[in-house]
Amino acid sequence: MRPILARPTGVRMRALLGWCTILLLAASLPCRADGFAFDVASPKFRVTIPGIPQMKMALHPRNATQPHLRYLGSEGPYTVAIFTPAAAAGMTPLECAGATVRTLAARPGVPPPAQVYKARLNDKTFVAIYAAQQVMGVQLHAHLLSAAGGTHCIEVHATWASLADDDLATWIEVLDKARIEPE
Repeated sequence: MRPILARPTGVRMRALLGWCTILLLAASLPCRADGFAFDVASPKFRVTIPGIPQMKMALHPRNATQPHLRYLGSEGPYTVAIFTPAAAAGMTPLECAGATVRTLAARPGVPPPAQVYKARLNDKTFVAIYAAQQVMGVQLHAHLLSAAGGTHCIEVHATWASLADDDLATWIEVLDKARIEPE
């Protein structure tokens, strides 16, 4: 009678070592999804922010009275809100970004325009980034901006409640890979 756990030898030993190596390498790779991703059905677009965790998005609490306030979610120190205000017919992502950036200074807690970092991430995604001092740390803000369907502007407001004032450089690096992909 052969033992159930026979000691591998020769070819079996090399095969076993090969499989163990493959499993070890696979286990060292990240096992979770690579950051935040969310699809909106109407207007149709996808938001990806690789540097922040995936989170459950729910209907924005004020959506019933302000339908452009679409979704809201949070996970740990991160929060994401998605807004889709109506746009003039045929507005481009650049035009929507410009229109939204011009309104930021009037919002509570937003610094003067000279203190807001603005950039084009690609042809369809623009970003406005700033920091707001808090009692314990800093609240880092990003407004990802685009357009969808020629009917709506898109604003994705992401925040990170950070305890370190020097996390702004990390935040900018995280957002460099963020995308809004209208369909």
